[in-house]
Amino acid sequence: MLFGFNLNDLFIFPFQDQEARKHFLIGCLIYLAGFFIPIIPWLIVTGYNTILIRQVLNGEKPHLVKWGNWEALLKDGARLIGVRLIYSSPLLILLAAIFVLSFVFPFFSVLIQNSDNQSMGAMYVVWVLLITGTSLVIMPLSLAIGLIVPAAEIHMIAKDDFSAGFRFKEWWLIFKKNWGGFVVALTIVYAVAMLMSFAMQILFITFVLICLLPLFMAVISMYSAVIQYVAYAKAYKDGNDKLSMDTLVS
Repeated sequence: MLFGFNLNDLFIFPFQDQEARKHFLIGCLIYLAGFFIPIIPWLIVTGYNTILIRQVLNGEKPHLVKWGNWEALLKDGARLIGVRLIYSSPLLILLAAIFVLSFVFPFFSVLIQNSDNQSMGAMYVVWVLLITGTSLVIMPLSLAIGLIVPAAEIHMIAKDDFSAGFRFKEWWLIFKKNWGGFVVALTIVYAVAMLMSFAMQILFITFVLICLLPLFMAVISMYSAVIQYVAYAKAYKDGNDKLSMDTLVS
């Protein structure tokens, strides 16, 4: 147990029995379809994760269930991704700025390369400072989004209300009561991502196995998603329980 997390149960529940493995495989195939059909398959799989979130919030052990009610899955997936996109918009703007700067700089350098070297040097310094400064902002901002925004996402599911994800005072109190749990959840998410990334590197250097890369990416995406949302739901539930207990005592 780590901050209330049973790591053994968390990591193996998608494969705990034949039924779970079947539902997991279906999720992987839907993820795989997302490489050919834009957006909709990924929204559906994201919506499926809201089922797991609700299981945890209701005090149940997370377990994969039969796929169905596709319209509800699509709606829940769109809401969950919508909350994250809105909170992540500052980060996305900064990333877009870096992309534009990186794309535009070579054209400007070609335009002024025949001018004096001083102008070229000054332009290069400005470009490096802009890229470096933006990168220094992106790193802590992405970490903050990964740590805090899940509380807003889970709160939206808990209240079954899209606007609840933006009622900062409500979910912030829950986050504060169990910020350590959210840190552990984020650490688990990053650990899984690093292990999966290492496995992908093995595929890249193996000419035979690289043919399986799309399928492997679908498996990684499905597994990472279910682990991520169950971990964050557990952190949210523990924080909400602590907050409710404090309210009763006071």
